[in-house]
Amino acid sequence: MLQPQEILIPFAAGIDAQPDAVATTCTATLRWLDTLDIEALRHARLLFIGIGASHALLATTVDTLRGAGVYALRSDGDDLPPACPVLADWYICVSQSGRSPEVVQAARHQPDPRRRLSIVNQPDSPLERECGVALCLGGLVDSGMSSVALMATALALGMLGDYITGDHRLADWRQLPQRLVALRAAAQPVVARFAEQSAGIGCVDFAARASSLTAAEQGALFLREGPKVPAMASGTRNYLHGMTDSVGNTAHVIIGGAREALLARQLTEFNVPILLVTDEKDVVIPGVEILYIPPLAAGPRVLLEILVMELLALSLAGVWGGDIDAGVVKRLDTKLDQQGAPAGNGPL
Repeated sequence: MLQPQEILIPFAAGIDAQPDAVATTCTATLRWLDTLDIEALRHARLLFIGIGASHALLATTVDTLRGAGVYALRSDGDDLPPACPVLADWYICVSQSGRSPEVVQAARHQPDPRRRLSIVNQPDSPLERECGVALCLGGLVDSGMSSVALMATALALGMLGDYITGDHRLADWRQLPQRLVALRAAAQPVVARFAEQSAGIGCVDFAARASSLTAAEQGALFLREGPKVPAMASGTRNYLHGMTDSVGNTAHVIIGGAREALLARQLTEFNVPILLVTDEKDVVIPGVEILYIPPLAAGPRVLLEILVMELLALSLAGVWGGDIDAGVVKRLDTKLDQQGAPAGNGPL
């Protein structure tokens, strides 16, 4: 059963609300980070757990931490069977509703509740109660396919990752609301052209560098859940190992730097729609829609990349004629109720 506060606005309205939510969440997250033993987290083994959209959000933070020498893993919770040993010192559990049963169950694998950390949107959720350390985003009003809470969660995860690595980037985080507004204005015509080119396409392939994998995975999920467009996501290196050979009745969203620009250039010979989202300012590829984003560190940059994926979902919904706010398949057992008992469908 859905909680009444969880779905109140259309997806497009959620995008409108994101800059203010990011500003509010930045302030709240800074206060929360000051309460943590960051040094202990920096030298611990960390397991990040989330499912659906929350799992996608974990990819970039895990990559950032590994790049700084921090032991970090990612799980969707369903890959932790009851007999699974404790895999890390800290379990960092993410669920916007706080009611995803896979994540709640996974949190219990860490026997010490004081080493369970949760990031949730809805207050007093089963996941928050399972974890000894919690950040609640305050019940942000959200859409069915999450927009507002999704972006706030991405910011909280990114700031946590930066604090653990010791690189706070406060100016970059505080400038994000203005950057989101500016990027939206620049991105809409580029994304709209790509969407028109992709009408009736068989599949949209998302490929991204490792530090942008969150955007690729979230982009594919947006398209499948929103405009109901077949889509898949992969890291660039994995995509190159065979998956590229299905090029044909496909469109391609490629996110990254120089290697991704080379992939876009290679794909032009197949005369398929291509959107390149890049921070490489001097890239010009005939036949490719190119959207330039600021050259930021991965944490703040991925919020801009997610915005582009949201705008793409909206544009494709218009082209394909679908209702982006309407579900198709009933979720029978993907949520607990507020007391922790099995419930029906709901947001991630």
